[in-house]
Amino acid sequence: MIITYTSLPKFVKLILPVILLITGSMFAQAQSLLVKRISASFDHARIADVLQEVGKKGGFYFAYNDKLLPKDSLVTFTVTNQTVAGILILLFHNRYEITELKYHIVIAPPRPNLSFNNTDITNENNSYSISGLVVDERSGARLANVSVYAKQQLASTLTDEHGYFQLRFRADNPGQISLTASKLDYKDTSINFLQSVSVSSRQQPSDHDRAANNSRNVERTGAARFFISAKQRIQSLNIPDFFAKRPFQVSLTPGLSSHGLFSPQVVNKFSLNLVGGYTAGVNGLEFGGLFNINRMNSRYLQLAGVFNLVGGTVTGLQAAGVHNRALDTVKGVQFAGFINKAESQVSGLQIAALDNEAHKLKGIQIGLVNRVDTSYGASIGLVNVIGNGFYRVTLSANDLTNTNISLKTGTHNFYTDVLIGVNLAPASKLYMGGFGLGHDFMLNNKVYVSTEAAFHFVNDNGTWDSHLLQGKLLFNVQLSKNISLVAGPTFNRYINSIAFHVSGYKNINHLPKAEDVVGIPPDHTSKNWVGWEVGIAFNSVFKRSLKEVDNSDAWYLGGGATAGIGWDPQKAVYGTELFTMRDLGEHIAGTFTVGYTSFGQESYLGPQPIRLIPVKAGVRLKTGSSFFIGGEVGEAFGLFNQTAYSGIYPYEAATKPYRSLMYAVSAGFSFRRGLETSFTFEDYGLQSNYKQFALRLGYRLKLSK
Repeated sequence: MIITYTSLPKFVKLILPVILLITGSMFAQAQSLLVKRISASFDHARIADVLQEVGKKGGFYFAYNDKLLPKDSLVTFTVTNQTVAGILILLFHNRYEITELKYHIVIAPPRPNLSFNNTDITNENNSYSISGLVVDERSGARLANVSVYAKQQLASTLTDEHGYFQLRFRADNPGQISLTASKLDYKDTSINFLQSVSVSSRQQPSDHDRAANNSRNVERTGAARFFISAKQRIQSLNIPDFFAKRPFQVSLTPGLSSHGLFSPQVVNKFSLNLVGGYTAGVNGLEFGGLFNINRMNSRYLQLAGVFNLVGGTVTGLQAAGVHNRALDTVKGVQFAGFINKAESQVSGLQIAALDNEAHKLKGIQIGLVNRVDTSYGASIGLVNVIGNGFYRVTLSANDLTNTNISLKTGTHNFYTDVLIGVNLAPASKLYMGGFGLGHDFMLNNKVYVSTEAAFHFVNDNGTWDSHLLQGKLLFNVQLSKNISLVAGPTFNRYINSIAFHVSGYKNINHLPKAEDVVGIPPDHTSKNWVGWEVGIAFNSVFKRSLKEVDNSDAWYLGGGATAGIGWDPQKAVYGTELFTMRDLGEHIAGTFTVGYTSFGQESYLGPQPIRLIPVKAGVRLKTGSSFFIGGEVGEAFGLFNQTAYSGIYPYEAATKPYRSLMYAVSAGFSFRRGLETSFTFEDYGLQSNYKQFALRLGYRLKLSK
């Protein structure tokens, strides 16, 4: 029903102006306390007395918490025809929040501010998507249940438990989009987005013009400063905006090119850098024996033995033996032996043995460690540091092992899980280690269901050859911000590596003892069943680190000692090493190491320890103030002879010196005064048992800078 003025009864029409006049006067009076003008003089007066006198002259009262104000502090001042608001500023210098309530002026502590972080907006056919984080401006803590809304578009959402939001709406030519965040006990904050303007002309600006500024960024990186000559950098400053196109170029090193010093101004369809080269870009194929450096874009295929560095966008495939880096976007595949990095967005795939990093991910990452500010895709690795994601440490028990710990990292949409399990029982030992993938179905902020699939290596007989395939349906109930209960069924398929039971280990498949086996046993047996798991989890988020660009170029010399345990059999391993390291900038360092490792087990030819000399080279990536991850590859030389077959007589054994490719991965802490400590895994031969898990303690000296 709609009520209009003409439809009102006659007596209501008569009294309505009076009602409006009275209520309007009351409202004006309630809103005018702070603008009342007062004259007063105070000499060494208590603040409490000043407030009482000002309130008395203005005809109102002050309301405040006794513990909030320094009411016994003494002040001296004189005001003539000054507003109440001006007097309060004189007293408190805007340290408190002042509000009016009827005949009271309320003095309260200031409300903290909200802040938007990592905010991103996309527009496709007038469909807008805005995402980001809302944090406490002072502490940086992420805030849940913050209302985020666009007033003009009447669209709103709430941040999740990690402070992340995503707001979608449609708008035709909105001009300016204003986004506001509001939360109880916080001040509102807003951020404005201006609509992008597309300008059409007969001659569109080229990619070269749009990416010209990236060349300056390329030349500021540690790798470019090391390999690019001063003459080339000066020419880039002198000729920043001129670029040419040629069908091909050949370089020995940067500067020794078929285009000479003009090479950084030329985009080529085919580029061959025998050692390395510095060009404006490639629009076809580029191959570098050691490295490729492009001022702007790389399109279609770029290959390097050690590293690729691109100042603009990578489109297609970028592959390197050690490191790929794009200062803008990757649209395709980055494949590296150790590290991939994209300063902006990855729309495609990043694969690295050690570390992948991107600002925004709309694709897949596969690596030991994956780092993303905002993810709309999937990161598959042992540790995934996701800006809009989480990490979850779970301590649990199940029907196989009574002590389990797992680390889940990623987003609710997709996360990975590293699992370790032990059955602590002297007569039924069992050890497990595995990797899993999962997805959370969010029922609400307090309850969600985790679906997971995992693969485990199992030691149920002294070796790690048995396997467990597992599916989980786990219910999570959030007890507090960081603590939750976890419980649910598991679906298991267990495969034994041998068909008899080893004494002292848990007999999962109810196998007979070795002496009770009749005939030739099968290679393995399997069992399927439904089990259970219950535990408690700690949930939190990774704090975003504000990393400073590191352009140092120092040399280091150091040494270290290792102590660990072998893969099979599990016997003591110890060793020493001597290493050199050079900072390459952007928190990356190159390493070269020569060591000595002794396994406490017998070789094929007798009761002599297995002694190895590993020679390896690699990279180290510093991910925080002191934490680092590293990877190395090289050759292991044995101080013993291995058994081999001559090929002339099938059963005639011969010996030859041991030699094999090897690799190592590590994670640890490198402190400013030179001390280092880390955990490392080293594999001295893929087809051998010469592998170790070790703790390493080292010390380094800075030689120069």
